[in-house]
Amino acid sequence: MRAAMDYLDGVHAHDVVTVADQRGVALRGGHRCNQPLMKKLGVASTGRASFYCYNTTEEIDRFVEIVREIQKFFDK
Repeated sequence: MRAAMDYLDGVHAHDVVTVADQRGVALRGGHRCNQPLMKKLGVASTGRASFYCYNTTEEIDRFVEIVREIQKFFDK
């Protein structure tokens, strides 16, 4: 998700997570117990997607499609 979040710089992770959820994709958003590091990096929150061997290429393609929709919606 790090790469995807780079493309969504300036969009709060909770907005990304909410939009993805509304489209049927589960993401995690927040600081995940990393407040000191995130403060140092100047990041309020992050989002991530978790992939594993059971994910299909269709699910990954859907994730990418949703990231592009979010980019377009927030004009990023």
